[in-house]
Amino acid sequence: MRNAARFSAMIIICALPLFSRPWAPGSAEGTEIRVDGAAEGRGAGGRPLELTGRGVGRLGPLDVVLVAGERFVQHGDGTVTDTKRRIMWQTGDNGKEVTFGEAQAYCKTLRLAGYNDWRLPNPDERDTAVVVTLMMSRHSRDAHAHMDLYWSSIPTVLIPFNYRPSEGMEVSREYFAREGARAFVRAVRSTAGSPPDGKK
Repeated sequence: MRNAARFSAMIIICALPLFSRPWAPGSAEGTEIRVDGAAEGRGAGGRPLELTGRGVGRLGPLDVVLVAGERFVQHGDGTVTDTKRRIMWQTGDNGKEVTFGEAQAYCKTLRLAGYNDWRLPNPDERDTAVVVTLMMSRHSRDAHAHMDLYWSSIPTVLIPFNYRPSEGMEVSREYFAREGARAFVRAVRSTAGSPPDGKK
């Protein structure tokens, strides 16, 4: 029993200097952390620590990092913000297939969550994470259809929604819109835009 206590005390005494010494670059083998967005925290000695952007950062052994919260913020008012791309999405849609001109008019007159600066999304603003976050019941009643097509900001490009990426179905990022095509509308806006109506 005494030997075990003595051994434990020796381990603690030997390890204590390692934990009390401030970290400096090159003083110890660091730990890599992958960052996609932002991370912040306190390093050894209380020094501020911030990693932003996308890539790999190297941390010291005593650094503590808190990675920024979830990418998507649900507002409970029919909108969700993508903090990575800094845009706000309409969680629902217009409910029916329309022409490109009608889709533009829909966005121009849309008043949602106090905002009036809605627009059609650029094709690259939609990715797998967005598809999963904005999942709705599929509109199409065709047994062979496994997605719905929505207007993008480009009149010849449609983007797919309401499919489950986890099912492994082959879905393109974009689909060609033929003349006279009709599709659904899901609007977006920049979060750096104007404040809600009546708010400053």
